[in-house]
Amino acid sequence: MLFRDPQHWLFSVKTFVAAIVALLVSFWLDLPRPYWALATVYIASQPLAGATRSKATYRAIGTFVGAAAAVAMVPNLVNAPLLLVLAIAAWSGLCLYLSLLDRTPRGYAFMLAGYTAAIVGFPTVDAPGTIFDVALSRTEEILVGIVSAALVSSLLFPRAVSEVVAERVNAWLSDAKTGCRDALGGAEKALSERHWLRLLANTAQLENLAGHLPFEGAGGRRVMSLVQRLLPRMLMILPLIAAINDRRRELALAGSPSPRTAELAMRFKATLDSDEAMSREGLATLREEIEQLMGAPLVGASWRELTERHLLLRLRDLLDLFADCQALVAAITNSERRLPKALAYPIERRIKPARHDDREAAALAGFALAAAIAVCCLLWIAFEWRQGADAAMMAAISGSLFAAQDDPTPSISKFARWSFVAVCLAGVYVFGVLPKVHAFETLTLALAPAFLGVGLLIAEPATVMIGLPLGILTPTAMALQEAYSSNFEGFLNSGLAMVAGMGLSAATTAVVRAAGAQARAARFLRANRLTLAQVANARSGRDEARAMGQMFDRLALLAPIAHAANETLPDAMRQLRAGFNLLDARRGREAMAPFSRRAIDALLVRLQRDHQRGAPPSPDALAAIDRALRRLAASKGEDKAALPALVGLRSSLFPEEPPPQFTCRGANA
Repeated sequence: MLFRDPQHWLFSVKTFVAAIVALLVSFWLDLPRPYWALATVYIASQPLAGATRSKATYRAIGTFVGAAAAVAMVPNLVNAPLLLVLAIAAWSGLCLYLSLLDRTPRGYAFMLAGYTAAIVGFPTVDAPGTIFDVALSRTEEILVGIVSAALVSSLLFPRAVSEVVAERVNAWLSDAKTGCRDALGGAEKALSERHWLRLLANTAQLENLAGHLPFEGAGGRRVMSLVQRLLPRMLMILPLIAAINDRRRELALAGSPSPRTAELAMRFKATLDSDEAMSREGLATLREEIEQLMGAPLVGASWRELTERHLLLRLRDLLDLFADCQALVAAITNSERRLPKALAYPIERRIKPARHDDREAAALAGFALAAAIAVCCLLWIAFEWRQGADAAMMAAISGSLFAAQDDPTPSISKFARWSFVAVCLAGVYVFGVLPKVHAFETLTLALAPAFLGVGLLIAEPATVMIGLPLGILTPTAMALQEAYSSNFEGFLNSGLAMVAGMGLSAATTAVVRAAGAQARAARFLRANRLTLAQVANARSGRDEARAMGQMFDRLALLAPIAHAANETLPDAMRQLRAGFNLLDARRGREAMAPFSRRAIDALLVRLQRDHQRGAPPSPDALAAIDRALRRLAASKGEDKAALPALVGLRSSLFPEEPPPQFTCRGANA
């Protein structure tokens, strides 16, 4: 149920205390718009101390840069209104573009630099001589707010990011074990796919949360280094679970696995339920038994036996990854715990962290924001709209806050609706409550019911989209000053203009960004095919581990979209697994005899051509895989070591095709 978490109540009280401190300091400093300090507290505050400090730091940087940009643009372009509109719109769009490409907490500074220029610049176009004073006072008000938020969050019952990271990692590993048990136990395919999709989405959230760890001092930086080693291993677990799920189904269709393999698979499943068996020693014992079974001769093996060998290989890899993850989680949870000298799974050979820069989506979002600001400003100029500055300012803010979403229009529209509620709430205060307030103490008591409720709404993930507009617009529309003053006509016009600015932003965004998530998913799948073409190129000098890191990053970006839409991403997961099997085949070819190597080379060339065209693998690629399988099956010595990679490649690229018919001959690997 909502609002039952004590941490949410604590956050609400702390945020209100910080807001009152910010308001008191603003009155003491005689700042012209103390309500901006109060609103800033509700924008910057986060339930975790490190996240609040992170957001406060980058908000300060963005505010300085944005205010400086406004000071540079307004006096020089005020006599050319259209040029000034284009300059501020282009600046905001560019800053948003850079923010979306960054995708770390640092990106918040770019976004702030963009819309702060609008906040400072637009209200001063009628009096450009005051631009420096307005920029200075606005910066001071925002600094008072973020310093108050950071100090109260750090001093009053602080909650560390590292503590939450450890909790979420443990929960993630528990869910991963459930997914592995489902794969081994024969859960419905759609359910298992949705399960690992949810795990991917949670991994992306965990990575974003870990980005705030450097703001928790030396301890946070230590945890950050451990998380950086942990995250790729967590991600690697997911394609292994998907591969195990497919191998188990294939073996079930082919009859059944051998009794020894079936027994080991069931022991693995039972191990996941036992803390004692999941100890490093227990996992090592099971791994040794899997290795012994994998050492059996391949001579006389059919496709079913090779599929079984591939299942054992993935079980072994999964054991190593679980052992590494448990060791890293123990080190995160207990600062005294030391890591083993060498982790079991050599992740660095397979994945290197790499970002996929979706420049097209970022550019489209930046253009949509610039267009929304320009539309508001053109209406302001054309109709000599007295409150046009308020509309343009809120169009910049609302268009920036939700730009990272594939379809921001519903969020901006909801923000506008609740902003109207905030204006109504502010009206109740301005004309019903504040006239009866004559001291700061009574002002605090009067504000408490509404703003404690706002804090609760922001703390609850399900209601944050309600709390955020209330926290920003209520104090802004109230325009709290040290001495009470009111003007109903000005209040109403300003409030409606702010809501109208958000409505115009939503309408413009809906037109410019009509393509939505499906177009983005299609772009990612095309990008994956080009990456697979590069991986298949045996003469490429590209870092393949980095290429696989980019494919993982694309999958993590798509996962929240698909999870929210209750869809699956089988193509993206199969592409990822195909990439790993391609890498294994490429590495195996180096030690092969020329006869076998030529078959692998022919396969790689075929796949490279198909993926370069941006098309799914062709029947010719399937024939090339089968020829390579038969050639390696008839080979001697170490050439057979690449057979599991070809089995995995065929299954991931052609999951619906019937198995090939052949038998391994010659010496065992």
